[in-house]
Amino acid sequence: MNLDELKKSMSTLDDVLAQKSSTTVNLNTTTCDSAQKRVTKQYRKNIQMCAVLAVVFIVLWLSGTDNPTFPVAMKGFLGIYMAVAAMMYAVLYRMIKKIQITSEAPMMVMKQVSTLRLYTLTTEIVLAVVLAVFFTIFLGNLWTLGSYTFWLVSGALLVSVIIGAIMLPKKIKDFRELTATN
Repeated sequence: MNLDELKKSMSTLDDVLAQKSSTTVNLNTTTCDSAQKRVTKQYRKNIQMCAVLAVVFIVLWLSGTDNPTFPVAMKGFLGIYMAVAAMMYAVLYRMIKKIQITSEAPMMVMKQVSTLRLYTLTTEIVLAVVLAVFFTIFLGNLWTLGSYTFWLVSGALLVSVIIGAIMLPKKIKDFRELTATN
């Protein structure tokens, strides 16, 4: 690409960016409110679930009961992991509660929702990567102790991944409906 082509593309881009849209964006508040309630409820469930599991694993960790299949260190790791996950979901919960769909400008709501989407995606990816590392170590430990428990836990993991994949389109739909327009 030479300099003249670059100048022409930049002037075209400037022209496109200078155009103002005469149509205003109006959010469908009933759809957005119901989607916000569903996502808020999901975050609340995640906080409660992670908090309960964190307490259980921290108590098991502090009790010091050692089992060759599930060592104390893994209990401590899971307890801390679940506590951190509960805190991360609490931050996301506070973010979605701060979004005022009916009183704020539509562009501000869209900005807040896009930030929430980014943070949610980042949180889910980080939590999934840490769980993948944990289960890699845990399944390796199970394999050395016996193949029956290994396959039992692997089957349970497979079922949970399938359930998560089935629930994913509903979550995507809820996030899309957070910024539904008329």
